[in-house]
Amino acid sequence: MQYHKFTLGKTIIEFHNNWLGEETVIVNGKQVSKKSSIMGITHPFEVYEKGMDVMYELTSEMLNDGSVVLHLRRNGKLIEGNVPLKYGSKPKPPGLKAKKEGITKLNAFAVEEAIPFFEEAISKDKNDAEAYFHLACAYSILEKPAEGFEALKEALKIGLPNREAILDHDMLAFLRMHDDFEAFWEKHSEKKKEKKKKSEKK
Repeated sequence: MQYHKFTLGKTIIEFHNNWLGEETVIVNGKQVSKKSSIMGITHPFEVYEKGMDVMYELTSEMLNDGSVVLHLRRNGKLIEGNVPLKYGSKPKPPGLKAKKEGITKLNAFAVEEAIPFFEEAISKDKNDAEAYFHLACAYSILEKPAEGFEALKEALKIGLPNREAILDHDMLAFLRMHDDFEAFWEKHSEKKKEKKKKSEKK
């Protein structure tokens, strides 16, 4: 497995290349491209940044010595070129162990015991949207809406991979039934961003 991560402000672009030559590009936790290649290939994808759509192209290239380099373009402009692709799997998130322990406690409905583990995971990785999501689940079960909505807001702001889970996860039932949920979802969900994007394109 070969792996590289580009960090461009709030945009996190991850490139994976496995032993079968399958290349995968993940942006802010969401897969945006997957292709097979031997000599190299280009992955075009779109990212919504600061109120507008930005076109990216991530190209892999095999050199004569068999090594692989990456080239990243933003709106046609090369921003990083000839980046060597090294062997090694994606590093484990620093808060993964604590998050897993928190999820185990949460699933056993030891809710108050789970919260410190999620807080520990977040303290080690403030971009762990899933830790914020599970923290919101814990607060929802405890019927603490202020804390629950705040955790969900952070999860959405970072880029929760599956936003729809907020609408159907059993542990978030209390928050969904709360009087403030509809306004919260309208303000922070992807739907509002989509409406904004469409109005800007007109």
